[in-house]
Amino acid sequence: MSGSSLIIDRNVEMHTRDGVILRADVIRPNTDERLPVLLQRTPYGKLAATNSFAVMAAERGYVVVNQDTRGRWDSEGDGTPFIHEKRDGFDAVQWAAALPWSNGDVGMFGGSYVGYTQMAAASQQPPALRTIIPAVTFCDAYRLIYPGGAFALGLVTSWGLGSQAAMALMQMAAGEAKDRKMAELIDQVNGIARRAGARGDTFYHLPLQTMPLIGKGGVSTFLSDLLTHPSSSAQHWQSLRVPFESIQIPTFQIGGWYDIFAGDTLLDYAGIGAAGKAKQKVLMGPWLHGPLSGLVGDVDFGYQADDATLMSAEWQLRWFDRWLKGKRNGIDEEPPIRLFVMGDNVWRDEETWPLARARPTECFLHSGGAANTLDGDGVLSFEGPGDEPGDKTLDTFVYDPGNPVPTLGGGLCCSNTAMAAGAYDQREIESRPDVLVYTSDLLQEDLEVTGPVVAKLWAATSGRDTDFTAKLVDVGPCGYARNVADGVIRARYRLSTAEARFVERDKAYEYSIELGPTSNVFKAGHRIRIEVSSSNFPKIARNPNTGADIGMTSALVPAVQRVLHDAEHPSCVILPIVPR
Repeated sequence: MSGSSLIIDRNVEMHTRDGVILRADVIRPNTDERLPVLLQRTPYGKLAATNSFAVMAAERGYVVVNQDTRGRWDSEGDGTPFIHEKRDGFDAVQWAAALPWSNGDVGMFGGSYVGYTQMAAASQQPPALRTIIPAVTFCDAYRLIYPGGAFALGLVTSWGLGSQAAMALMQMAAGEAKDRKMAELIDQVNGIARRAGARGDTFYHLPLQTMPLIGKGGVSTFLSDLLTHPSSSAQHWQSLRVPFESIQIPTFQIGGWYDIFAGDTLLDYAGIGAAGKAKQKVLMGPWLHGPLSGLVGDVDFGYQADDATLMSAEWQLRWFDRWLKGKRNGIDEEPPIRLFVMGDNVWRDEETWPLARARPTECFLHSGGAANTLDGDGVLSFEGPGDEPGDKTLDTFVYDPGNPVPTLGGGLCCSNTAMAAGAYDQREIESRPDVLVYTSDLLQEDLEVTGPVVAKLWAATSGRDTDFTAKLVDVGPCGYARNVADGVIRARYRLSTAEARFVERDKAYEYSIELGPTSNVFKAGHRIRIEVSSSNFPKIARNPNTGADIGMTSALVPAVQRVLHDAEHPSCVILPIVPR
């Protein structure tokens, strides 16, 4: 059907079960033949969704339906994120299957929030839905908003202003009130910038609950609403979560090592796989939240990592051809996992995640008592702690929430001026006295780390509550310190994010910090490094150390932090090492 003309039908209406009208644009070949449907449900505008992939798919014999989600753009109703996507997704799939151009079979595609709309719809098991391709997305919205129990301020603020507040203003009647609010929005979005000497003052607003435009009483209460559900046990999060066993159709996920949802992509893949109800495939590159480029931050992983050579659109169309057209093209017989191994900078196929041959290996923190800064005496070693003197078994730093450690790269969303995602030299961060730095000896041979990375940290704080952060770094021969993965744990949620349990001041506890997954070869002549601190701002909201509700408080109190690494408190990072 390639080369045939296309027809676009604008604002095709659908009625949800509760009577709300959602509108879609339909791109279809100029033919009387009934064809499979590819459905994309987006909050970002169906017009923008009419992109090159949509046109390519239509030319390949699909009816492409781009629908505005509830309350967005041309669709009516309440646009509160997440809460309508399960029911609306079911209804949209069945409606799309009944369109006059449809043969009754539906697939879904798209990334980020659009990926969640797929997971949500698939969890309801609409009969017409045959397959999905969710990219850079998640099944559990709590992990997105509260990583490690901490609050994802950078994501919530940038997406809340740029998406939620902006849409609310678009829907206001023209007049002076709208003009004033638009000027305020421009001021707040400009205020998240952290370039050219700007520090991103919007993020420093306290209390968080009153953040302009997206806080309590704002044109959208996106941020303040999320602050009211700090525990994963809240019914709000339980209702949004997509149970792994509910995904029972072929699923092809796409993710990136420097994507904000890297951990979710592979956690969801493993969870859906363990449930055993769905055929799966996953493609994991070195990418950011977008685009699929070999240039990631200021590190170039090569043209082989670029979508210009990978051609992910062809991968997706092959997947759809297999499950919607019945073509025996072999994509379902290939290894289910293709991942990009950084350091070697090559693609590799795998059969399982985590890799069956990976060996979780403890790498221990040591020092002479002064691991502060890059110039300190922190050491990372595969040898466990011995009988060091007492003053050699702990490191101390002061975490001042008034002067937090700044975010520099990593998996981030959703403003490059606020937080540039990707791989960057961390030596600027490592020069701070509130960052503990532990570095291995020069590696004599290549060492591959592929899998989920976890830091086990024994630490004490003078605060009623606090955060601890950890970052895995690959240090090159010239000293360039490339961030590989990072994570955070909020002390009150150290046992479980389901229930807050405050710490006793100055008592040592073990903290498990998920740094997320990676595939990285630390080359011979490189070093492995771990950074430990208590802030990663503005990616993570500052912990005030008081135990107060982070949304309501303006009081910030410094805390004295101690990291222990003696025989009874063996702080370490667990690396999934793959034999070479």
